[in-house]
Amino acid sequence: MAISPQENGAGDQVAVHSDPVLIKGQYLVDEDTPLNELSLPSARAYEANDARDTERQIFALVCTPGLPVRLNQAPDLISMDHIGVMTLVTWDVAFWPPMNQKAIILIYERPLGGSVVGAIQRGDFKVTEEDFQSIIIDPVFRAIEHLNAINITHREIRAENLFFMDSEHQEVVLGDCLTCPPGFDQPIIYEPVHRSMASASGRGNGDLNDDLYAFGVTIIVLVLGKKILEYETLEELFTAKIEEGTYSALCGNRRTFSSIQEPVRGFVIDDVKERWGIDEMVQWLNGKKQNSRKHASLRKATIPYNFMEKDYLSPRVLAHAFTKNVKEGAMAIKDEKLEQWIRNSLRENDLALSINTISVASAAHENDVRFNDDHIVTKASILMDPLGPIRYKGLSFMPDGYGATLAVELLHRNTMQTAAEVLRYNLPKIWYEAPSEQMRDVFSFKFQMTFREMSGFLQNVGPGFGIERCLYQLNNSLPCQSSLVSESCVVDIHELLPALDKIADETDKKLRPLDRHVTAFIAARLGPSIENELSELSQQKDSSFLLGMLRLLALLQSKSKSQQPLYALTSWVGSLLAPTIETYFNLFTRQRIEKEIPRIVRQGSLLELLDLVDNSQMRDQDTKDFDNACLE
Repeated sequence: MAISPQENGAGDQVAVHSDPVLIKGQYLVDEDTPLNELSLPSARAYEANDARDTERQIFALVCTPGLPVRLNQAPDLISMDHIGVMTLVTWDVAFWPPMNQKAIILIYERPLGGSVVGAIQRGDFKVTEEDFQSIIIDPVFRAIEHLNAINITHREIRAENLFFMDSEHQEVVLGDCLTCPPGFDQPIIYEPVHRSMASASGRGNGDLNDDLYAFGVTIIVLVLGKKILEYETLEELFTAKIEEGTYSALCGNRRTFSSIQEPVRGFVIDDVKERWGIDEMVQWLNGKKQNSRKHASLRKATIPYNFMEKDYLSPRVLAHAFTKNVKEGAMAIKDEKLEQWIRNSLRENDLALSINTISVASAAHENDVRFNDDHIVTKASILMDPLGPIRYKGLSFMPDGYGATLAVELLHRNTMQTAAEVLRYNLPKIWYEAPSEQMRDVFSFKFQMTFREMSGFLQNVGPGFGIERCLYQLNNSLPCQSSLVSESCVVDIHELLPALDKIADETDKKLRPLDRHVTAFIAARLGPSIENELSELSQQKDSSFLLGMLRLLALLQSKSKSQQPLYALTSWVGSLLAPTIETYFNLFTRQRIEKEIPRIVRQGSLLELLDLVDNSQMRDQDTKDFDNACLE
């Protein structure tokens, strides 16, 4: 940790700086020099230096432990030259003293001109119509186009995440998109309505449409600045976007630059089918005028519905209000007035019939957990707003954001019980079957088969499965969250055994190295190849579990890149094997195995330990000797 100032002999305080943290044996990160302007909501920025190239300008982003990151996209961002995207140099896991644990640290090329918003506030850069397209629009669009070509959705496009790579404020790039779940750091204003209704963790990966929408809002924010319309509550913002369209909701009577108004309007069209894509923008850049598209008003009642002393004209906004006030929302859903309002004022007979079905079923099954207030509101909100997220017991997520929701629920609540109920009660099925006249989220529909797979994992209560398996299966960059190794930030499966070895001497030897998180982490990373070991772990006999544990750990050691000895871990595992050793009939065989264990421990080899306690020839001979003894 940073060393506190200490008094010298004269009574003055002298700050003692900490040693820099070494990344990849080359990059030095200074914990004493934070860079606030380059920091993100989920990752703090710090000064960094390249030990091999002292002239190189770089900085570091330190990620929040336990928050899912997107390291699977890092290789593409490192290996390729990205026009309009901040250059990722490398990343690594290292001990970070201020946190007193290991953390994921990313090294980026440093933007010499700072953030675009910062430059505007300092007066270093002025937003003018004359060069706005060439400095802002062109490079950002090229970046989006390039990322789309390599199947990466940025999902963190906002005015605050644009930077000048040069001190002359001419070269704009998009900032980081790896240090948090997709859309997690985005202010609500940059998210399309359906994703903005989800919690930060549940907004989902999305696709090109979401990046282009955020790009359009970014342009509006930069051009209008403080003139942009503001709202006191999120509900007011949702209502304005739904009823008036995003452009009118943010701009009102104010106008963006006339020269770029056409693409700005095109990018923020709320109907995905009508929103501008790559082709429309390319044609506009080539001078071809596009057909003018305006916001198409969606479902709006002729007479308002009053809920908790507020009037609602949109079923989408009303559904959101129900999920924020579950008890009152459930009462409203059970009341025939809601059905009548939908039928008479919205002219939606099918929806009215569906709401009536929920109401009748809840009355008939009032003691069934599937018809309690939470379930009633979840079902009704999906039907009233099929474009929106799944909302249940405080969780709110687009289907493709379920994985990050799991991780953040564990991080914030230290439990995944509510998220597990989502699968247990098959709530995604309601979302997928909900009828809608509008185009729904394409990326979430691709997630349907994944939900079926996760439901299968949840139903299996054995080690390596359950909700923990879902957690690591859906978050392939999430460090193992077991209390045994969480401080070691184990992202790479090859680092798991060294982390267990490190804590072995300090851990109660009655505990086992394989808890549910460690086992699920291994299973998600190795997949079907360890089915036999997982089957042994699920056996009721202690001896079977311990043998399966040893086989699994030995398999990991055999796959290890470093092949380093694991003295402490081997000793820990060896101390647990008494029930397995007792499965031998011959007393002398058991005694010989026990006598040999210390020698194996000195080698630090789990493979040798496995061969000792489960040698096939020795096992066969032991069985034969026992059979012969029985005959005698």
